Amino acid sequence: MTSTDALPPDVLQGALLLGNEWAWALSSFPDALKNAEAHGYACLGGQFQFRLPDGGTCEMYWISADSADRRDGEAWTDYSHRSCTEVLGNFRKRISETDFANEALAWHLPVSYEGDLVFVAYFVTEADLTDMAARTTR
Repeated sequence: MTSTDALPPDVLQGALLLGNEWAWALSSFPDALKNAEAHGYACLGGQFQFRLPDGGTCEMYWISADSADRRDGEAWTDYSHRSCTEVLGNFRKRISETDFANEALAWHLPVSYEGDLVFVAYFVTEADLTDMAARTTR
């Protein structure tokens, strides 16, 4: 995956860094996704998580918003557009269907739904995706 340091500033706008993962405020993510596509990135998807005041995280890996894999012969620009569109649709669907306040209560977390809920997303270039495929076939 792309080093998040390599992502353009307009993609990182509204993002918070913890460890080596960038996470976007829910209100910022749609614009980040649009900007990433404009720069030629694809989005593999991501997960929602709570970022705790003490620096910890609670990742809800079961609540993801992913895109389908790149199809054989699919042009990169087509895949970039499709992946970003799929992730945005799934992102919006998860937000509308998930009771995140209830998720926080189930863990007895001291979090604010509005302030502590973020979306961790994974952006790739065509070269990144090729490298990832090569590593998995070794």
